[in-house]
Amino acid sequence: MRRLAVLLLGLGAAWAQIAAPLERFSPGPLPEGARVQTEARSGRLYAVRYEGPVNASLMGRILSAATGVPGHAQGFVAWYGKNQALLRRGPVELNVEGAFLLKLAVGAWAEMEVRPLLTEEALFGEDRHVLGEKGVVVRVFSDFQCPYCQRLAREVLPALKAMAREGRLRLAYRHFPLYEIHPEAVPAAVASECAAAQGAFWAYHDLLMAGSGWDYPALARRLGLDPKAFQACLEDPASRAPVEADRALAERLGLPGTPSVFVGPFRLPNPFDLERYRDYLALAEAL
Repeated sequence: MRRLAVLLLGLGAAWAQIAAPLERFSPGPLPEGARVQTEARSGRLYAVRYEGPVNASLMGRILSAATGVPGHAQGFVAWYGKNQALLRRGPVELNVEGAFLLKLAVGAWAEMEVRPLLTEEALFGEDRHVLGEKGVVVRVFSDFQCPYCQRLAREVLPALKAMAREGRLRLAYRHFPLYEIHPEAVPAAVASECAAAQGAFWAYHDLLMAGSGWDYPALARRLGLDPKAFQACLEDPASRAPVEADRALAERLGLPGTPSVFVGPFRLPNPFDLERYRDYLALAEAL
């Protein structure tokens, strides 16, 4: 089996069916001789398998139904049209946007399988900025200057923090500063590390994400932090090390941008859909 590079099909409006209750999945009408099988974990859809005629439109539709991403149907048809010669050489595995694994074999008959892509939790290393004491770890790779990260902090993180306090998950923050386009991304991340040294990471995180500006000592004073210790930390080159380590990890994981969120071993297709967190938490707990 050959594993190919990430297949970018265009997310569109993502509402992933994998991890949702099994009864929600429907592949639609099938031609004679075709069959679709599902695999469930604790009543949650985990994998979809198709065997049947070689029909790119049909396979694209099943892929879209399995992932819940409408754009995958059209994207698969376009990809298939360009790669038929490759498929004739044998089965392939496709990493679909870092969230799904697509196995495909095409001959006189087609065989296809779609399942979530698993990331070994050991690859994440130690989680340092964590809320909650038990449950699946939800890891948020974020950038303090990223407007979409700020939106996530406003619209999604309050609910996740409440779930962490209730013991339903552990929420962990990871730095992914996009310094190529955000000049304050690294300085803000370093400042948050200096706040963390005084036990105030999440409070400082919230100020930064609220758009409170980039006067880092002033924000520290608002939280009552020791100003001399905070300033000394800002000036210490070693304070950049955890930020750079997280950025390197994000690159090794092949993350396309921010925010990127993992629920246990699964990367969420759409980190702004709170219902999907609940689905993937249930699936992660069933592994």
